[in-house]
Amino acid sequence: MSSIGGVPPPSSRPSAGSDVPVSLLLGDPGHGVARYAGQVAEWAGAATATDAARLDAGRRVHLHLTDRVVADSPEAAADVVEALAGRVRLTVTLHDVPQPTDGASFERRVDCYRRVVAAADGWATNSAHEHAQVVRWCAPDHDGAVVPLPVVPFPAGSSRVVLPEEPSDVVGVFGFFYPGKGHAEVLEALEALRASGRAARLGVLGAPAPGHRRDLEDLVDQARRRGVPVDVTGSIPEADLPAALRSVAAAVVGHRNVSASGSLNSWLAAGRRPLVRTGSYAREMADLRPGSVSLFDDDDLTDALARALDDPASTWLPPDADLRPGPAETAEAYVAWWRRLVRSAA
Repeated sequence: MSSIGGVPPPSSRPSAGSDVPVSLLLGDPGHGVARYAGQVAEWAGAATATDAARLDAGRRVHLHLTDRVVADSPEAAADVVEALAGRVRLTVTLHDVPQPTDGASFERRVDCYRRVVAAADGWATNSAHEHAQVVRWCAPDHDGAVVPLPVVPFPAGSSRVVLPEEPSDVVGVFGFFYPGKGHAEVLEALEALRASGRAARLGVLGAPAPGHRRDLEDLVDQARRRGVPVDVTGSIPEADLPAALRSVAAAVVGHRNVSASGSLNSWLAAGRRPLVRTGSYAREMADLRPGSVSLFDDDDLTDALARALDDPASTWLPPDADLRPGPAETAEAYVAWWRRLVRSAA
């Protein structure tokens, strides 16, 4: 999961009470999943903990989980969760759910998530797309909740959309770089556009994901050979993110293995209407926030980019765009779900 903008609390939080579990924050605090866990806890008024061993037995606890953050292997991650669920009343939000495109790790990750949902008192995902994947591959014996990722407003002072004074020729892809994120497809489309006489360049807005620095270098070399200029920003500080996302001519969300996208929501928070590769999750988000995205198919990206560059207004959201759910709605959804679980267990 990529960063989803600033972290202002919602204007009105649900009152914390016995129904709101302690939020257990595990793993690298800079990881997107760990950061989001802290955000949800803040919005819901939940207490937080970082040491599972210090939690009282029988305490209600919530964990945002991806196996890669909890432990070094899917097997070890499942061991951690099963041990925790043996001591506390555990609910989990599943991130980065297993999909066949995971490759060699797919079966191991499926087994991990199957063990997690079996051990937990309740489970949730960030999209109906992910929920369907869990049901298909993990065969849970109890149904899960769906709480979509919110669009988080940028901090006060950066929310006003200001169109660039000078037209941009940058087509931006935001978030950690890794193969399958859509950069290669955008590069191919830009090569075709430049061959037709259009000025356009690729903007890699973000740093390479761990282990993918060489892949980024290879992309830049390939772009040079194909005559497409590339700008690589590296990691973008939070304070500079709104301006960076508003500076490009067009935004593309082209993941080939997407299940829930923080980078998409960052574009929306910046007032952009991105081009999004069609798929189950993309269609779900288009239905959730009508008019907020422009869907494209693999064979339509070049034409979609041409239309966007010819009509810059189409790449921006109207000022009154409804981007709910936001933080307040997310907090309300979690608190309502936790309360239902408490009542059903009574």
